[in-house]
Amino acid sequence: MISFTRKQSRPASPDITPLLDVVFILLIFFVISAVFTAKGMDMELPPAESAQAVSGKSMEIELHANGDLFCDTAPITLLDLSHILENTAEKPLAMQPQHILLKAAPEAKVESFLRVVDLVRTHAFSNLIIATGSKKAELAESSR
Repeated sequence: MISFTRKQSRPASPDITPLLDVVFILLIFFVISAVFTAKGMDMELPPAESAQAVSGKSMEIELHANGDLFCDTAPITLLDLSHILENTAEKPLAMQPQHILLKAAPEAKVESFLRVVDLVRTHAFSNLIIATGSKKAELAESSR
C-alpha cells in the first residue's frame, strides 16, 4: 500500500555562526576604541593635605599656566565652556556628569581660575571639584 502522509521534517534552524562573528568583531571594536578614548594630559597639580580620589563619570576642565583651557582634552575658550555647561545642564540628570573636575596648573593666574569657577557656578552646577596632587606624592618626589 502507498502511504500518502507526508513525513514531518524538523524546521530548519538558522545558522548563527555569522551572527557570532559579527558580535565578536563588535566586541573587539569597542574594546579597542575604549582604550583610545581614555587619553588625558599630564599636569603638575598643586598638592593638598586633604586630597581624595574621585570616581565616577566626570567632566574635566583643565586650566594651564598660560591660560589655555581644555575640556575633556579638547582646546576651548571661556565662551565654548559656557556653551558646553549650558548644553550639559539641559540634559537629563542621568546623562550629566557626576563631577566637574577642575585641574588648574599651580602657575595659572587666579583671575583665570576664578572665571572658570564662576562660570561653572553660574550654570548652577554644585558638583565642582578642584583637583590637587597628593602631599604624599610630593614628599616622595622631593626625597629623590
